Amino acid sequence: MIDLANPLAWEQADAEALAVLSDLQGNILKGHGRRATRHLFLKFGDDQAAARAFIRKIEPLLPSALAQLQQARAFKAGGPSGGPFVAFMLTAAGYAALGVANRAPQPADGGAFQQGMRARAASLADPAGAALDPGYRGDIHAMVLIAGDPDNDASWTSNAADEMETRILNLMSNSASVVASEAGRAIFDVNGHGLEHFGYVDGRSQPLLLREDIDNERDAMGGIDVWDPAFPLSQVLVQDPGGGSASAFGSFFVFRKLEQNVKGFKTAEDALGDLTCSGELAGARIVGRFENGTPVEMDETGALMNPISNNFNYSADPTGRKCPLHGHIRKSNPRGESATKFGIPLASERSHIMARRGITYGRRTSIVDPQDQPEGGVGLLFMAYQQNLNNQFEFTQASWVNNENFVAAGVGRDPIIGQGGVSALRHFSECAGHVGEIVVSPFGGFVTFKGGEYFFAPAKSTLATL
Repeated sequence: MIDLANPLAWEQADAEALAVLSDLQGNILKGHGRRATRHLFLKFGDDQAAARAFIRKIEPLLPSALAQLQQARAFKAGGPSGGPFVAFMLTAAGYAALGVANRAPQPADGGAFQQGMRARAASLADPAGAALDPGYRGDIHAMVLIAGDPDNDASWTSNAADEMETRILNLMSNSASVVASEAGRAIFDVNGHGLEHFGYVDGRSQPLLLREDIDNERDAMGGIDVWDPAFPLSQVLVQDPGGGSASAFGSFFVFRKLEQNVKGFKTAEDALGDLTCSGELAGARIVGRFENGTPVEMDETGALMNPISNNFNYSADPTGRKCPLHGHIRKSNPRGESATKFGIPLASERSHIMARRGITYGRRTSIVDPQDQPEGGVGLLFMAYQQNLNNQFEFTQASWVNNENFVAAGVGRDPIIGQGGVSALRHFSECAGHVGEIVVSPFGGFVTFKGGEYFFAPAKSTLATL
């Protein structure tokens, strides 16, 4: 059996590991790397046989994890792009609609997968009903993820993704209907770092599941001696009962559409900078990183780090003098503070980390270094793979991000993605005569949940034999 308790050195994989990689969908162990995406949310019709036939037809279009890794290696060596990427996920309702509920995974996740995200709204502090975009108010049975290269570096469009979308819609015919559709487009700063719409480098901290990526982090990206990014395959992989073999694995998948009010955030950020006499450092403390990605915990001057290091923790900053205890990256990844503050084993804290695969959506005036400030219509398509929806995504959202008493009483919720009340936050003032911690007005409400769902990404063999 494949060793799930450790990362995988895929280039030295044995026959059993290669069998798993050949049946596992891509994008789970490592991001697909394309910069433009389409997301089709489907509801199957009454003809179960036709819907199952559609899935069997698109299965050959889904690169396996092994094929994805081989294509990426060839591209890095100067070869051609691997072309469009496709992945396919099912909800619990989708398995039932196909008449194959017996082939669905039965996770010990407190009912999260079976119930779906809308049913968990109260525990997540999510809005419901009319507050959601129309396509997310009813049942969703499946999602097709299509990714391709943009037409050029400055283009929002991707003919490669559009053509694959048309191909899949033709295969679908009348077997399903599209209830929602999203288009993602990664944006970058002038240094080539991926950005989110508030202007901050995003996605730098990830659990690494492949030994080759861990070695690169150690040797070329700032080291791993302070914060170890190596995580076991069990962080994301789940045995797929529908595959019919010991090599069939899949992963639970979270999708959330998060709209961003850029103008509101930037206005509040500037006001906080004026109030605390700290300029752009005020925003960096809200996020935990400067716009260029430098962690405030490592350098409060905001000097550009190249490469941007992920090799830090908060052991030398227990009170949040550098990075506030409510800082976004600190709330969503406490890096050992559960152990130092509550005596919780580090392994338990790390078990909550997800493999994030999000991408920005919505058009700005410019791809690179956007200067406009939309109040809506842009945001993040948050996506993450994990082994357990309740222990990973739901725990992170409810017990860390939304919890005003984590990691200390009265800290407040995450000012970026926290939901369910906005508390006053403590910030460090740099003003002459008033140097020290002050309590400032509530900061938040600039990210709005517009809809989402829980999925399972089955093994290719499961889809091929529906």
